[in-house]
This record gives sequence, structure tokens and C-alpha cells, in this order.
Amino acid sequence: MSVVFVLIPVLAGLWVLQSIGTYFQMSHYRKVLSEITANGTEGYVGVGNAKGRLGKGVILILVSGPDGKVVRSLRMRGMTVFARFEEAPELVGLRTEHLAQIDLDEPYDASTMLAARRAVEQIDRIRESSRETDEPSGAEGGKRKEVSKSSRKRSRRVRSTVGTR
Repeated sequence: MSVVFVLIPVLAGLWVLQSIGTYFQMSHYRKVLSEITANGTEGYVGVGNAKGRLGKGVILILVSGPDGKVVRSLRMRGMTVFARFEEAPELVGLRTEHLAQIDLDEPYDASTMLAARRAVEQIDRIRESSRETDEPSGAEGGKRKEVSKSSRKRSRRVRSTVGTR
């Protein structure tokens, strides 16, 4: 039997195992995110990611209050499907404006802070879109400005139900 006939089933088996691991990791991600959004506190949720060297990546979930302070931070870091979210307490209490600074490289490594900046960008976009829907528009007095259906769907996907109307 040649090496090819042995190598192909081994590679296929590894691919199947990776697919199963990815499924469980995505299930964990969805579970953590739904727990955060179902929590009922007021504020915004942003998710940022960054790929580090040699495939090691970071996914960061930030929860900020209406005042712009981070109230919860979860970080998943690693290069395998076994990585899980862990609390990132050093980011809690910081203001999102501070995390958005380009040259910030503390309290974590550069890829975590890049993920934090991306999460803050997402929070800022959500905050802006919620302001647009809450602003009174001209002669209509207190009526909400209509937002396109696709914009509403996008906001619902990333916007936390964390106390926002």
C-alpha cells in the first residue's frame, strides 16, 4: 500500500476533527454572546478580533455602559479550537475613548489591544445608529427617524439588547 492511500484517510480524519472542534467553539461563542445580551444591563456590546503572528488570534467581547465605561470584557486567545473565553479584568473600568487610541499597547499585548479598538469601533457605530433612530426629526416632533430594514437587521445582530430600547 502506498503512502498516499494512508495519508489521505489520515488527513480526512483530521479535517473532520477540526470541523467538529470548530462547531463546538462557535457554539461556545454564541452561548457567551447570548448570555451577555440577555443579561439585561444597559449599554452596548462590541466584538473585535485580531490575528497575531503564526496564526494565534484574539477575539474580544467588550460590554460598555451608556457612559462609555467598559463594564465587562471577555477574551478568547489561541490558535486551536480549544480556546475559550476568559475574563479580561484589566480592561474593565476603562473608557471606550481611551481604548480607541491608536498607540495604546497596554495592559495587554498588541493583538488584544487591536481587537479592543475594533470592538470600540463597533460600539461607536452602534451608538451612532441608535442616536439616529432616537433623534426627533424636524416637523414630525418626537417621532423616530425611520431606519432601513437592512440597517435594523445589522444593528440587531451586533447591538446588544442590553437595556437599549
